[in-house]
Amino acid sequence: MQAVNIARIQYVDGVRFRRGVVAAASRLIANSPHLDEINVFPVPDGDTGANMAGTMRNIVRSTGNSLEKSIEKMSALIAESALDGAKGNSGAILAQFLCGFAEGVKDLPRLSPAEFAKAASLAARRSCEAISDPKDGTILSVIKDWASHLHANSNNYKDFHHLLSDSLEYAQTSVKATTEKLAVLKTAGVVDAGALGFVYLLEGIVDFLENGKIEKCILSDEKSSKSFSGVQAKVAVEELEFRFCTEFLIKGESIDKDAVRGAIAHMGDSLIVAGMPNSVKIHIHTNDPDAVEKIVAGFADVDTRKVDDMLVQHKRLLADGRKVGILTDSTCDIPVDIQKKYDIRVVPMRLSIDGEEFIDQVTLSSSEFYKILPGATKALTSQPSPGDMKRTYASVSSDYEDVVSLHVAKVLSGTFQNAITVSRPFDNVCALDTRQLSVGLGLPVLEAARAAQQGATAAEVRRVAENAIANVKIFVTIDTLDYAVRGGRMSKGQGLIAKVLNIKPILQFAEEGSPRVVAKSFGYKRQEDALIKLVRENAYGKGNMRYAISHADAPETAEKFTRILKNEFGVEPEFITQASPVLGLHSGPGACAVAFIVDD
Repeated sequence: MQAVNIARIQYVDGVRFRRGVVAAASRLIANSPHLDEINVFPVPDGDTGANMAGTMRNIVRSTGNSLEKSIEKMSALIAESALDGAKGNSGAILAQFLCGFAEGVKDLPRLSPAEFAKAASLAARRSCEAISDPKDGTILSVIKDWASHLHANSNNYKDFHHLLSDSLEYAQTSVKATTEKLAVLKTAGVVDAGALGFVYLLEGIVDFLENGKIEKCILSDEKSSKSFSGVQAKVAVEELEFRFCTEFLIKGESIDKDAVRGAIAHMGDSLIVAGMPNSVKIHIHTNDPDAVEKIVAGFADVDTRKVDDMLVQHKRLLADGRKVGILTDSTCDIPVDIQKKYDIRVVPMRLSIDGEEFIDQVTLSSSEFYKILPGATKALTSQPSPGDMKRTYASVSSDYEDVVSLHVAKVLSGTFQNAITVSRPFDNVCALDTRQLSVGLGLPVLEAARAAQQGATAAEVRRVAENAIANVKIFVTIDTLDYAVRGGRMSKGQGLIAKVLNIKPILQFAEEGSPRVVAKSFGYKRQEDALIKLVRENAYGKGNMRYAISHADAPETAEKFTRILKNEFGVEPEFITQASPVLGLHSGPGACAVAFIVDD
C-alpha cells in the first residue's frame, strides 16, 4: 500500500488497528533503553522502558496470527493481551487504557476519526479511575491532555493521519511540561518516562502512516546496554517507604475492582487496579507482597504474580556495574548480614518434624531446630516448594540482567533439578550443582557474589563459581552416629559398636556430592587433631586461604577450630554460622564442618 493512501485513511478496522499497535510497539521498544535511563518516578528503579516494552511485546506476540477485521473484537483481544503482559506502573496504566478503549468501541465493526476520539476519551477516563492517587506530571497527564485535545477537535479531522499527527504535537508539548509538574523530575532534569513512552507509541503510528513501513519489532527480550548518565544519582535514596513493586493478575467472574482496591489500599502506594470484569491486573508498591496476595486471592484466582525489589534495582543502577544476580538455597548457611551485603537471594528448604511442616530460616531457625531435634521421632527435609522457587527466580531475574544460581548437591536433594525446571522460562539464568552443602556450598556462593558485585559478566561469574565448586573442600566432624542409624545410613549394630568404642568419624563430600568417611578417631581430641591434619594436608603450599565454619549446636567446637586455623594460616574465617537442618539431620547435634578454598 502506498504511503499517500495510508495517509488518507477514513476508517480503522481490526486489521488496521493491529498494524498501528505493532508500529507503536516497534517505536517504543527501540527507545525503551532511554526510558529506563530517565525513569525516576514514582521510584528511581530504571525499568519503565523495559516494563512498557514487555507489555507491548506481549500484545504483538498474542495477536500475531489474528486477522480479525472487527475493531470491537480486535480491541478486546489486544486489551486482554495487554493485561496478561502488563509490567510495572506504566504498563498497568497502558493496559487499562487499552481496556477502556475496547469498552469504547463495543458493538462497532470499525471506527471513524470522531468515533476514535470518543473511544480515546473513555480510555483516558478509565485510566484515571484505575489509579488510587493519580499525580499530575505523569503518563496520565499526557493521556488526559491528548484525549481532551482529540475530543475538542474530533469534528475537524479529515482522516486518521490528520487526527494522529495533530494530536501527537499536542502530546509532545504535554510531555515536556511534566518536568515542571513533579519536583523529582525537575531535580533530575528529565521528563516523565511513562509519559514519553506514550508519546513514542503515537510517533510509531504516525511514522507508519506517513512512510507505510513498520520498524523492526523486537519480539524477544533483547537486552540493551544502558548508560544511565547519572540521572539516578541525582535522586538517590537509601530507603524506600514501600520496597516491593508487586503485581498480580487475577481471573474470575464479575470481579469487583473497587472492592479489591479498598481491601488493599492500606498495604502500600502506587496502587493500580486495572482490567475487565473477568480479568484484573493489580499493581502496588508494598512491604508485604504475600499479605497482599492473600487478600486478592479472596476475590478471584491468582493467575500470575511478579515481585521486584525496587531498592535493589535502584542501588544496582547507582553502582553502575553489577549486572548479575546470585541465587542459592538455605542449605548454604551464609549469615543474613552477608546475604544482604551481596544481595544473595535465598530460597528456603522445607522441613517436617513429627508431621509439622516448617520453612527453613523463615518459620524455624537453626537454633530452634536443634532444640527440637533430640526429642523428635521423625524429622525430614525436602526441597523448596515450586512456588517459592518460581517467585524467587522471577524476582532476581527481574532485578538483574543475568542470574547465576548455585544449589545443594543433587544427590542429597531434588532442589537442583527443581531449579532447572523452574528456571527454564527465564532465558537469563544459569543453574549449577555445587555437589556440596552447608559451608561447602556457602563459599562458592560467596565467591560468585563478590565477582558479581565487582561488575563481572554472567560468563565470568559462572567461571568463578565453577572454579570454586571444583576447589572447595569440606570436612565434617560427627559427635554421634545415632542420626546415621536413624536415617538408615548405618546399621544399629555398627552404631552400637561405634558408641562403645567412642569412634568419632570425619566425613567429606565426594565429587558427586555423597558423604564418605575419610577418618576415624577414638574420642574428641583425636578427632579434632585429625580434622586439622586433613586441612593442613590440603591447604599447605597454596595461597589465599578462604574458609568458613558451621556447627550443629556446637559453638565451642567451632570457636576452637577457628582459633587453630587462624594461628595456622593467619586469616580470619569468612564466617562462622549455625549449620542448616539439612546438615543437622545427617550429622546430628555436635557436628562441626570446616570448608575452605585455596589457590594453587
